[in-house]
Amino acid sequence: MSLTTKSVTSSTDKLIDVEPTDVINLAKRALSASKHAAFLADNNTDLDNLASTSSSSFSLEEVKIVRSRRHLARQSLNRRAPKTKDMIFETYDSKSTDAQKRLSQGFDPNDPLRLFLWGPETKQLLTAKEEFELIAQIQDLMNLEGVKNRLESQFGREPTLVEWAQAVGLSCHVLKLQLHSGNRSREKLINANLRMVVHIAKRYQNRGLGLQDLLQEGTVGLMKSIEKFKPQAGCRFATYAYWWIRQTITKAIFQHSRTIRLPENVYGLLGKVMEAKRSYIQEGNHQPTAEEIARRVGIAIDKLEKLLCFTRTPLSMQQTVWSDQNTTFQEITADTEIEIPDMSVAKQLMRKHIRGLLNILSLKERRIIRLRFGIEDGKQKSLSEIGNVFGLSKERVRQLESRALYKLKQCVGSHGLDAYADLLR
Repeated sequence: MSLTTKSVTSSTDKLIDVEPTDVINLAKRALSASKHAAFLADNNTDLDNLASTSSSSFSLEEVKIVRSRRHLARQSLNRRAPKTKDMIFETYDSKSTDAQKRLSQGFDPNDPLRLFLWGPETKQLLTAKEEFELIAQIQDLMNLEGVKNRLESQFGREPTLVEWAQAVGLSCHVLKLQLHSGNRSREKLINANLRMVVHIAKRYQNRGLGLQDLLQEGTVGLMKSIEKFKPQAGCRFATYAYWWIRQTITKAIFQHSRTIRLPENVYGLLGKVMEAKRSYIQEGNHQPTAEEIARRVGIAIDKLEKLLCFTRTPLSMQQTVWSDQNTTFQEITADTEIEIPDMSVAKQLMRKHIRGLLNILSLKERRIIRLRFGIEDGKQKSLSEIGNVFGLSKERVRQLESRALYKLKQCVGSHGLDAYADLLR
């Protein structure tokens, strides 16, 4: 017999011996004891179930569901190929170098242009239906502005709101609403296509204009395309605006990218030359010759050399020669109008030598040569003017001049004037 049966028999024997007055109290105690035992039994079964499920019923797949799959994948990768400290340091250094590169390139997180391009206005893409509705409202706005321009040319002043409303047959309140909706539609259409402007402008960088100037010109082209676009064209607005944006950007490059403006056909040839160079580099020829480029572009070599000569960019005289010094090109460039000391001394000696050589001529011939070539005052005189001075005819002055020059030529070699031949070139 077990312990439970013994305890039950002993408890029943005791209950038989108890008096009837104490039966109610004993029943109450037994009921409370049974409730307490049942509560303890429930707790024990819960703990046993929890222990059993944690040890046996939880499979490997259930553990994967509870734990992070990403963490398990990382653990498996670490078990297969553990990362060394050098690799960790290398990735850290690459991140730091990327950050330094962005800072060196002028990366400004507070740039208003960058913040505006990443705003919600530029991220919203428009459907064809939304574009059609916006363009319809913009066309209504343009019609209202056309009426205003006609009234302004008619009255010679800007019309009032009442006159404008009467001309279009609307009330002032409705006119204000249409103007507001038209302007909002224009702004929304512009903001939705600003990313396309940035995409096109980045393709024309490093051609003489900065990115902000290219974005400004591209935005002007976008606004022009809004005015010119018609829904009856049979295409989306972005397809139509693309050509206007590119046209305004290329035109701005033609006009403002260089100090000396080049014609558009020259820029067209330059584009073909750059495209030929790029194609050769993609094919593996990193240093194509002028003959190869000219053959691919379809022009002569002389024309290519002349084209490259025309496209040289001028440098400022105030620009520094070296980045680590303040020396400018103006400080190291010689002034061609100022003679060097050796040249000025040689010319002074030549003048003295020539004046001494003139002593072999007669007084009249010497004076004629001085007046004819401006040796005295630097002003050359004609034969008639010299004839008036001496009271001679023009022909007689010419004869005297030719005779004097003949005498001087005979004495050039004997007096050593050949040494000044380089000064006379």
